[in-house]
Amino acid sequence: MGRLVNWLIVAALAAFALGSPARAQNPYSAAYTVNGAIISNYDISQRVKLLRALGFRGPNPQKAAVEQLIGDRLKMSAARDIGINLAAGALERGIESAAKNAGLSADAPWGKARAQGVSREAFEEFYKTQIIWRELVQAKFRQIADPTSVDIDNAINAAAAVTQETILLAEIALPFAERGEAATLAFAERLSNDLNKGASFEEAVKRFSRSPTAANGGRIGWLAPERLPAPIAAQVLGLPSGQVSKPVRVPTGVLILKVVATKVLSSPLKKQVSVRYAVLDLSARPDPLAEAKRLQRRLDECSPATSNAADYGGSSGLFGPVSVNEVPADIAISLARLMPGRSEILVNGDSVQLVQLCNRTTDLDEAVKAQVTNGVFGQKLGKLAEGYLLELRRAAVIEKR
Repeated sequence: MGRLVNWLIVAALAAFALGSPARAQNPYSAAYTVNGAIISNYDISQRVKLLRALGFRGPNPQKAAVEQLIGDRLKMSAARDIGINLAAGALERGIESAAKNAGLSADAPWGKARAQGVSREAFEEFYKTQIIWRELVQAKFRQIADPTSVDIDNAINAAAAVTQETILLAEIALPFAERGEAATLAFAERLSNDLNKGASFEEAVKRFSRSPTAANGGRIGWLAPERLPAPIAAQVLGLPSGQVSKPVRVPTGVLILKVVATKVLSSPLKKQVSVRYAVLDLSARPDPLAEAKRLQRRLDECSPATSNAADYGGSSGLFGPVSVNEVPADIAISLARLMPGRSEILVNGDSVQLVQLCNRTTDLDEAVKAQVTNGVFGQKLGKLAEGYLLELRRAAVIEKR
């Protein structure tokens, strides 16, 4: 009798030991409910596999899967409430578009998912929810998210501030007044050739340059390429660091430019730069440099001076808006390093000019503008979608089983 009792106890324990894990590991049992909608353990395991197939690199794919699935249940419930359904062919187009944006072929996402053990149903449910949620958000917030002109201008200005490359330039300024025009051009050619054969640029600056930058080794400073006029940009863009340009003719003489260094900051945007600027030509005054310094101290916000420009030399005036390509090269280089409202005294031999940048306008190609507009719309829509999902979650009953 005692043996029978012992055998029954052992059998019961064995049955319990075999049965309990099976129930606990049931993949189709509910792990969470979201307003009554079930998220099963199977759903979570499938989403973990899908995340890995799509390149998830976070520390906790299980947690990410649960968070996504809770969000998915809320999104689909909200879509059903306002009658949004998936149109015929929308799923296939959505998957193809997602693959294209990731630089993949149309069938690559499914191939990666299948290799990880993801079911077709779980794969399609993931994309279906994204597509329906996008349609829901656009239907609900499109008018609010449409960019205003201020939104677009701000985004364009921000995009325009991104520069592919900046160039550190140095100059040797050779005025015509010192040697005469023909002799200066010939001398500049010889000097440029000598410098590219190894002659010291710094020594040449000390001996020959008649610009105030000579006191700083001829250095002009770091400049964005799009701020340079085309004749100068053509000479310096693409030159390796240490190389010297061919002579660049300017109204008062010749410039020889050296690319001291370059640095890449970001990807390029095709931009057009226009400037509005003021010039006072003081070359004919008895002490032009002293007068230029005196005038510079009392310049208003881009007013050349209290005096009329007609009281100064023939190159004086208020100019623009005009493309940087239409600005005299020596003035354009000066403007390139100025902030709006700031001024600089430009000296080249006997020529003394007070140059002030009024403002600088950067514009983008129409195609790029369209991209910026779409980007602003997407950003605004994304923020509205995040807020809406947060509201849905706050109002939801989410239970862990």
